[in-house]
Amino acid sequence: MSDPLVTIENLNHSFGKGSLKKQILFDITEAVWPGEIVILTGPSGSGKTTLLTLIGALRAAQEGSLVVLGKELLDASEADLTEVRRGIGYIFQAHNLLEALTATQNVQVALLEDGIDPTVGKKRAVDMLEAVGLGERVDHYPSQLSGGQKQRVAIARALASAPKLILADEPTASLDKKSGREVVEIMQRLTKQEGCAVVLVTHDNRILDIADRIVHLEDGYLASFAESVADATQQLLQSYSRTSTSEHVIDKITSSTTEEFTAALETLTRESTDLLRILQLTGDETFRALLSQVLQALTIRIGELLAAERCSLFLVDPETGQVWAQVARDEQGQPLEIRMQIGQGIVGHVAETGEPINIADAYADERFNREIDRKTGFRTRNVLCMPLRRQTGEIFAVTQLLNKTGGESFDTSDEQRFDQLTSSLAVVLESWWTMSRARGHDPVPPAAP
Repeated sequence: MSDPLVTIENLNHSFGKGSLKKQILFDITEAVWPGEIVILTGPSGSGKTTLLTLIGALRAAQEGSLVVLGKELLDASEADLTEVRRGIGYIFQAHNLLEALTATQNVQVALLEDGIDPTVGKKRAVDMLEAVGLGERVDHYPSQLSGGQKQRVAIARALASAPKLILADEPTASLDKKSGREVVEIMQRLTKQEGCAVVLVTHDNRILDIADRIVHLEDGYLASFAESVADATQQLLQSYSRTSTSEHVIDKITSSTTEEFTAALETLTRESTDLLRILQLTGDETFRALLSQVLQALTIRIGELLAAERCSLFLVDPETGQVWAQVARDEQGQPLEIRMQIGQGIVGHVAETGEPINIADAYADERFNREIDRKTGFRTRNVLCMPLRRQTGEIFAVTQLLNKTGGESFDTSDEQRFDQLTSSLAVVLESWWTMSRARGHDPVPPAAP
């Protein structure tokens, strides 16, 4: 196995002297291996740039051990520091291009100290510019290039001398989303091709996915990125669980416009797996409270969008052969649970057959159970029911709309819209169901209002 390109052991660093001395880095121990991209994250002032400049031999190491490209930098001679710098490619937020030189000439500058023949150096520079997508701008000056193009020139310059190590400090900070993504993808591709390692400092969470490994600095101490995110997320969610109420979540969703709600539901559907990962960090009480609020708010809003007086969510329990739901209160104001056998009643029929049902007059349909109205004090006029299917096709829940407002009945356009919304809800609900089972809970549907 090859040796690491960077080995840091018990590294400490301070600024100032005497009473003004302030320690910035504390007992840093880390290694960077050939071929990997390491992203260094952390809040402003945590010591990220200081650590990067120490690795780059741009600042003198004070205490501990810092071996870069086989050279110990603590108490290193100027000749050794210069040799290390020649093996490193640097990329900075400010590009640091020379305005009087063309893109090709800016890249060639990095080859001057290597004793490369000018003709060979120019070809190498042009080749690198073509590799970063600037083949048509090799003779352009920095003033003729966009911010993203200037950063590509900086990448070409950093890679031109085939360094073993690339150090990048906020390379996407001044770029828009598209340009920033293009820049880091070029870095990722070329560094793999060139066989070097990258240490990249960033605040840009949009580019974390290019990393082979993420390390995190907090107040000068190195921490696990995963542990840091987990701790922060857990604190946030636990705080939210303590200070928020279901009314807060419901109000936020129910006050959204149709377009806002549809977009939010689509996002939630796409990110349901990520939602599961986050919720795994919470305690059981927080988990159940958050999901109950989200699902209750979603069902309320779906009912409102389709102009229904009530929207209920029934779960299918294959072990008991039942479908069941909660409604907020019975006639006496007490919580009420509704259960029926699969195949019985309107909801049970949908759970058994998987066929949507639209009934204009509930009391004229023999499948309708009038006893539920008696218990709840609710007078059902018309009903629209849709099955919710797992990705495997199995029916695991049923959604039900009651009473189209204005005395009308649900029509075919309502059926189509309801089917669209419940298809998205099914993805979210399946994730919720899976997580509940994994935690040893029986899934509980949110109470209908």
